[in-house]
Amino acid sequence: NIDFNYKNFPFDKQTVSLKLISNRDMTETILSISDYSKKYLIDFQKKNNIAGWDVVDNRLVYGSFQNPITLYPSPTVSLEIDLERKSGYYLYKVILPIIIILIVCWASLWINPKELEAKLTITIVCLLSLIAYNFIIDGQIPKLAYLTILDWIILTSYFYAALPNVLGIYFYNLYINKNNKKLHMFENIGKRYGLLSYIFVIFSIILLNVSNNYENASTMISWLISK
Repeated sequence: NIDFNYKNFPFDKQTVSLKLISNRDMTETILSISDYSKKYLIDFQKKNNIAGWDVVDNRLVYGSFQNPITLYPSPTVSLEIDLERKSGYYLYKVILPIIIILIVCWASLWINPKELEAKLTITIVCLLSLIAYNFIIDGQIPKLAYLTILDWIILTSYFYAALPNVLGIYFYNLYINKNNKKLHMFENIGKRYGLLSYIFVIFSIILLNVSNNYENASTMISWLISK
């Protein structure tokens, strides 16, 4: 049984379950597995040879299954394997390049407000670079009807890549209107808290998703909250 929940992608943990159901009911037989089965399961975990995943735990669970056309339930044994996604690829090759693009984009705030053309050149190029980069990595992201952690990070990054364009135009208008006091105040706020607010929003997104889907969070981020 595979019913993956990707809301914490790429920091997710999944469980793969294989259920064995006896063709006899519990009054006739008891389904059991030898110690060798557990040994082979432990050996499989140690080999850890599933590409892109770490095998972190395994277990054998006894249960029962009630067939609606029979009087008594049948015994079952479920083989369950816990997998954690290897998130390094997404951290270093997806999220980190996005952060670098945003750093370059927000560096435009240190350009003199009167140099509007130079500001917009940097911010628009960064925004287009971010869009192009996301087209490149699109094949590495699951196509889902709901948003994952990575989807929220990308959407937030679009907003923060577009915001310096708006600020550049606004600061230019303040400059030509000689509203220096207001200009310096908002410039200082943007320089101090622009990227910091981005980091804060990203951590809030991760925290909220992990809180709502703790059982599917990898150990890498599950320390953010307690059960």
